[in-house]
Amino acid sequence: QFDAFIDSHSGQSMLIPEPNTVMQNSYLLLDEELRFLDCSENGKVPSQSILEVGVEQALSQAGFDDSMFLNRGGVFDWTRERSN
Repeated sequence: QFDAFIDSHSGQSMLIPEPNTVMQNSYLLLDEELRFLDCSENGKVPSQSILEVGVEQALSQAGFDDSMFLNRGGVFDWTRERSN
């Protein structure tokens, strides 16, 4: 199903196909209470809120894989020319 979707949308220049194995621990998700969601065990386990314990401690509970983030090309050059 994933491959069929990618094939049918292959003409989209901004499409970056990423299977779950690549995405699972290489994105940071925040819920409405500003808790990171740890998806490392195929669930969504919330950390403590960054409002209560700060970003560094909450991030340590997020299951985030920084090497996977870098390997998938997660660092982007966000600069672009403005259109008039």
